[in-house]
Amino acid sequence: MEELTKRRAYAFIIDFLIVTLIMYALTIIVYPLVLLGGFFSVYGYWFILLGIVTLLYFSYLEYRGGTPGKRLQKLTVVSEEGELKPWQVVVRNLSKVLWIPLIPDILIGYFTSSLRLMDSLAGTGVVMAERVK
Repeated sequence: MEELTKRRAYAFIIDFLIVTLIMYALTIIVYPLVLLGGFFSVYGYWFILLGIVTLLYFSYLEYRGGTPGKRLQKLTVVSEEGELKPWQVVVRNLSKVLWIPLIPDILIGYFTSSLRLMDSLAGTGVVMAERVK
C-alpha cells in the first residue's frame, strides 16, 4: 500500500507540472492578443479554463490508458465493474478541478480506508499496471 501511495504521489506531481506547462503555454499564446486588443478581462476566466483543462487532461488520458505521470509510475485506473467507463473517469477527477478540493478528497478517503473518496464514488481504483496483466 505504501508503494502505491508513493507512486500515486509522484504521478500526481508529474501531471501537475504538465498541466501547469499547458496553462503557461496558453498564457504565452493569449497574452499578445490580450495586450494588443486590451481584453484583460479574459484573465477573469483563467481559473475556469484551468478547471476545464485539468478535468479534460486527467479524464481523457486516464480513459485512454493513463496520464504521463501514471504511465511513468506504471499505474493504471481500473473499474470495479470491469471496463472503465467515461463517466467514471470524469467523476473520479472532479475533485482535481482547481486542485483545492483534492485535499478533502484525500483526507476523507484516507479515513474511510480508501485512498480517495471520489474513487469510491466512481467505483474505480488505481493499481500497479503489472498487476493488471
